[in-house]
Amino acid sequence: MNYLIYEERTDETFKLFDEVVKSGVPGLCITTVYPKKLKKMYGLDEKAKIYWLSDSSNEPDTLVPTRLDFEITRVINKFIKDNEESILLLDGFAYLTLENEYDKVRKFVKRTNDLASVNNGTIIVVVNPQSFNKETVTTLSRDFDKVGDVGDFSGKPAAQPQPAAPQPATPQPMAAPQTPTSPHDLRIDAGVDELVGPPVVEEEPEDDLPDLEIEDIYLIHRSTGTLIQRRTWRDQDLIDPDLVGGMFQAILDFINNSFAAGEVSDFSRIDVKGYIILIADGDFVSVALVFSGKVEEYINKAMKDIKKALKSNIGDVEVSYKNILAEYDGDVSKLRGTRKNLDSLSMDINAALEEHLKGRIRKRKLSQMEKKQVSDKFSQAVSMGRQKKFDEAIKLYDSALGIDPTHTESLFNKGVILQILGRIDNALECYDTVIQINPNDSEVWGNRGIALRSIGQVDEAIDSYDQGLQINPGDSSLWSNRGIALRSVGRIKEAIESYDNALEINPRDAGVWSNKGVVLGSMGLMKEAIECYDKALSIDPGRRLASKNREIAIKEIERRGLT
Repeated sequence: MNYLIYEERTDETFKLFDEVVKSGVPGLCITTVYPKKLKKMYGLDEKAKIYWLSDSSNEPDTLVPTRLDFEITRVINKFIKDNEESILLLDGFAYLTLENEYDKVRKFVKRTNDLASVNNGTIIVVVNPQSFNKETVTTLSRDFDKVGDVGDFSGKPAAQPQPAAPQPATPQPMAAPQTPTSPHDLRIDAGVDELVGPPVVEEEPEDDLPDLEIEDIYLIHRSTGTLIQRRTWRDQDLIDPDLVGGMFQAILDFINNSFAAGEVSDFSRIDVKGYIILIADGDFVSVALVFSGKVEEYINKAMKDIKKALKSNIGDVEVSYKNILAEYDGDVSKLRGTRKNLDSLSMDINAALEEHLKGRIRKRKLSQMEKKQVSDKFSQAVSMGRQKKFDEAIKLYDSALGIDPTHTESLFNKGVILQILGRIDNALECYDTVIQINPNDSEVWGNRGIALRSIGQVDEAIDSYDQGLQINPGDSSLWSNRGIALRSVGRIKEAIESYDNALEINPRDAGVWSNKGVVLGSMGLMKEAIECYDKALSIDPGRRLASKNREIAIKEIERRGLT
């Protein structure tokens, strides 16, 4: 099973973990405590594998907390898959939520629980409930089989800890800046902003219809009513056999009736249960296109080109298979090559639709094969980005976008890389396209603001930050970057207010304390500036810029004789 254990200090939980490992169960511990110290404190079995969560160490078996979806997940997956009936102790949930968004960490834990269940593993996540509000703790507990105070599992009495006073339900404080390791980890110090990583892409609401979608293409022999070929873009698990069967029967009845009456339709339309079907006839075959989505809104715009594509396609089929069609005996195998014709027709139709929807991004349904292609291209691009092979990464993102122009993850990551390369105009095009598809992603507005400020468009950058904050006022990085932009145009009071808002959300952001100190120093408030630098250095003693600015402030105080 998987367990959520409440304990203010991970003492008894470490002992529980050690007992299980000593009984012969393979154990993995991911912790914020230095491994050698941990083993000494609790006498942990040497067989236990321990990884240290730290962003300031190059020692072996160290995991950078911001690499949640990469290093940490990879280590856990390999351990669980290599060791059936193993045990994992995750100590540092609160630290991970400081370095990542709470929802991201929760999803990570849920995936880990599922993986362990499949491999007969045991997961223990220990949490100090004082670190979160009651709502957050309650939400997290839903993902576990067993939840309780450590005393419930150790057999030792322990006071039930009470959740902390109310605070934001989804804590999203940011980690201290670190050296860039990939485009998705870029963090920059005082006076400069930071680029955030790729956003979580949520599924589209069910009622958010695609603009105009081809669901099926039918190629039918007119005189016999035989289905020669069908090309579909429906997800297999969503097909309603009765609906598809009824739709085909309606198409067949329509064609049979027109053929019996000696009619040849240049172009006809029938409506079946929310779908629009366009039918065109040749001498021997008919082609039926089934559309879904916002059909009425767009189909008339492209009608002329759709007709042209249909007429051309039917002509190609009848020329290529003239003798077979003239004396058709119902043997479909003789016409297998017509599938290529339907694929070509779908490309022509989509090209016609794209042409008439210029200036906006067209959502369309992807086949399972296309979805896999996009996913594979995206994963390869991310890998190239991590290796700083940026040109290769951009080509792969473009390949993914060639299949799905609305793939916001590819657009966003491509924008980040272009921004790193200094191609700001191109990066802005990517961000603006993401916003066109999903205007409610605060991270995109944030990166857009950074890009705009880098080319001197500070007022536009501030507007972009404001747009992001309307969506997510709890994003401390947006407040911080807004403060930087405001300071650069002399709006000092507003800059300090922005920094204060950022610190209210995340008081342990050393970069914001350092930046606030710079502003206060520019106002001549050296003592107050030093207090900010001291705060920054207490959180991150290695922050050289804060240390240097502190020395400058002290010398300025001495020069003025203010000591």
